[in-house]
Amino acid sequence: MPEPRYNPDLQPMLISEPQVEFQFTPEELAQIEHYRRRLEEYLKDPAFRQIEGFPIGDDEDILALSDPPYYTACPNPFLDEILERWQQERLTTRKEMGLPDDNRENGVQTYHREPFAADVSEGKNDPIYNAHSYHTKVPHKAIMRYILHYTEPGDIVLDGFCGTGMTGVAAQLCGDKSDRSKIGKQGINKRA
Repeated sequence: MPEPRYNPDLQPMLISEPQVEFQFTPEELAQIEHYRRRLEEYLKDPAFRQIEGFPIGDDEDILALSDPPYYTACPNPFLDEILERWQQERLTTRKEMGLPDDNRENGVQTYHREPFAADVSEGKNDPIYNAHSYHTKVPHKAIMRYILHYTEPGDIVLDGFCGTGMTGVAAQLCGDKSDRSKIGKQGINKRA
């Protein structure tokens, strides 16, 4: 029996918009190649390969699975650079938003939040929540309360497991004033 093949003429479009092929600029391609070469050099270092959690595999496979600098299929040697770039972007974002230059006192960055001490109860009937099911799914409105309490605009929110993506949805919606107003005020830092 012949192997079935995808035929775009016979398959309905799942997305109503025409698909556009993404094109990198020459500068972006040069940067991609730069980080790929740097990762290749790291892979030649025996000490780098001794880092706990380093995968068993050939260099070619690790490179093929990687998209440096943000994702590498091995311990990421570019994290310090990524965080430094983010700090600069964050300061720019805060300046554009008219916010103070971080939480700094005498040139030292400070961070303090009281523990989140409020009951959080959100229903599971929101259209975003119902987009797909997952056995341990948390409503994005509940996550928004924690993000708004513990972060400032421009901060990075790490979702280490990213099961359903609700933390990403919540972080995105925290930037929208109308979405923030829908979750109420209890236990949330004041934001414009």
